[in-house]
Amino acid sequence: MKPAFLKLFKSETFLSILLILLATIITHGLRISSLGYYHDDWYLLWSGAARGAESIIPLFSTDRPFMGVIYSYSYRLLGDHVLNWHLYALLWRFLGALAFYWILRLLWPRQKYLIALMAVLFVVYPGFLSQPNANTKQNHLIGFASALFSIALMLQAVKTRAMAWKAVLVALSALLTANYLFIYEYMIGFEGTRLALLGYLLFQKGLREWRALLKAIFKQWWPYPLVTGAFLYWRVFIFDSSRNATDVSRLADDYLGNLRYMSLRLAIETFKDFLNTTIFAWFVKPYHSISGAEYSELGRAFLTAAVIVFLVWIFALILRKYQPQAAEEAALPEFSRDLLLLGTFITFCAVFPVVLSGRSVELTDAYKSYGLHPISGVIMFVTGIVIALQPRLRQVILLALLFISVATQSLNIDRWERFWQYERETWWQLTWRAPDILDDTMVIVQLRDGYRLQQDYEMWGPVNLIYRPGPAAAPAIQSEVLTTETAYDIMRNEVRGNFVRDIPLKRNFNNLLLISMPGKNSCAHIIDGSLPVYAESEDRLVQMAGPYSDVGRIVPSGKAPVPPTAIFGAEPEHGWCYYYQKASLARQIGDWAEIARLYDTLRSADLKPGDQSEWFPFFEGLVNVGREDDARKIVKQEFKGRERLRYPLCQTLSNDPGYPQNYGYQYPKIREILCDS
Repeated sequence: MKPAFLKLFKSETFLSILLILLATIITHGLRISSLGYYHDDWYLLWSGAARGAESIIPLFSTDRPFMGVIYSYSYRLLGDHVLNWHLYALLWRFLGALAFYWILRLLWPRQKYLIALMAVLFVVYPGFLSQPNANTKQNHLIGFASALFSIALMLQAVKTRAMAWKAVLVALSALLTANYLFIYEYMIGFEGTRLALLGYLLFQKGLREWRALLKAIFKQWWPYPLVTGAFLYWRVFIFDSSRNATDVSRLADDYLGNLRYMSLRLAIETFKDFLNTTIFAWFVKPYHSISGAEYSELGRAFLTAAVIVFLVWIFALILRKYQPQAAEEAALPEFSRDLLLLGTFITFCAVFPVVLSGRSVELTDAYKSYGLHPISGVIMFVTGIVIALQPRLRQVILLALLFISVATQSLNIDRWERFWQYERETWWQLTWRAPDILDDTMVIVQLRDGYRLQQDYEMWGPVNLIYRPGPAAAPAIQSEVLTTETAYDIMRNEVRGNFVRDIPLKRNFNNLLLISMPGKNSCAHIIDGSLPVYAESEDRLVQMAGPYSDVGRIVPSGKAPVPPTAIFGAEPEHGWCYYYQKASLARQIGDWAEIARLYDTLRSADLKPGDQSEWFPFFEGLVNVGREDDARKIVKQEFKGRERLRYPLCQTLSNDPGYPQNYGYQYPKIREILCDS
């Protein structure tokens, strides 16, 4: 048993695949339990839960209908459990790397070490940072891996002599071609990659005369333009897209209407995106990630990167022991040239359709996915440049790029972790604060700067999954993103409807319930428009909309719902924020004795807030039950000297809020202690 096991470790292919697998798991997989759902995940989760898995298909009927079919079956398989989606996306990331490794081995079988290292760089490339957005991005990863496997199968078919196997490989390759094209049309540049790599492989096989080479290329290539042509015919002449980004006729009108400008833009932006993916991706995002990271995050990122570099070093030592290196070194100049030329062409093929459709690669936006499908060309291009250098410098630079990439991916995961922490804590705290929410409420959530929610479904998705978990044709509780425009909609009491894909929405801005998490250590603040309390770091838009927030939209009685743990995880620890939310709920119904009891519990447990504004409901409660000394102590210790906190409160309290007498609110005493002392 032992000799056979050791013999396995003498296999370069096995060691290479093991190295790629370990790099994938260590870089992207070890911390997936702390990641969650983000952005576009939410409308799909809501639709699947409320309308069934079959409803996911028409969700994408307006732009990418086949993707809806794939997504629907993925949802049936994976369900709502957040970990399932992350494991699924991780699997496709690994499969894509295997396909890339297969392609490289077919083209350059002698370059064993460099090919394995290129595959590892492929896995950790810092130009694609959306892996943690697993639910949404698994579509991109499936399309990407399908394209790479399609090319690998084609190349394998060229090298296969048995006609039966050749036919099977070509059929599978053509099927995967259709698969990736119907998922994401902008990946069509892979057909340029296919043609280039096919021609290169045939050139390697000895076809140097151009007529013979072209004839051989066409003989092997002809099934694929048939598939691509069928797709383009359907896309251009049959399918009618109602989404601007995928509407071919709209794009044609744009180019025909201003051909000179659009052509110039196409040339310049394509070149810029080529530089973004091949050069700047290794420096721009790493710089931003490292410069803004905490020391503990840097330590973990650098340790993770060091582990991957160490594994590559061990791999190189083992390879040198069992495999001769002379052949690899002798072929390096030609290998460098070919990688550089092929990498340049493949990268341009990848970014050109993206720019043609009016989009671009954005390095600073971790949500964007257009940095994914150029990776194969980028790795070829960069490796081609580096291996042209002196051997020692070559090794140092390649390992440095590997180190930087892994560290950037680790720091990127830190950000996604924090984002999910803020999201899930907001929703759990809402359930502590609100036993129920009235239908037609407009819930708006404003997270701290840098983690703002971008679309309305990032709010109505989770809030309806929690408060209205049954079957539904449309969300009962509505949402909107807080912007300058929507702040004025709130002030104008607008009512209007629209759609998110095929999901109907009605927005009534009269029924606002505003939630803010203004700081790193703040709880979720459900703003009471009758007496809004703002953190010192509160966003100005929240302060504009705050007076219109109606806590009467919260039903204060009954049993609060429990967010589904498959989506939101286990309930957070009952720390300061739990007691703050319970005090805010007690304030809504005028249960001042309960607030005083909660205050005593906090004191005995020595719990304190990270945001001093959160003392206010306890201050009110203590005054209203006659514990003025304790209330004055809060003002002295927590509010004194904080004019950005006290001033707006005292401005609001310059007039009696007008609460009913049975509410038990001691307005004169509260104002005197807070504002006049």
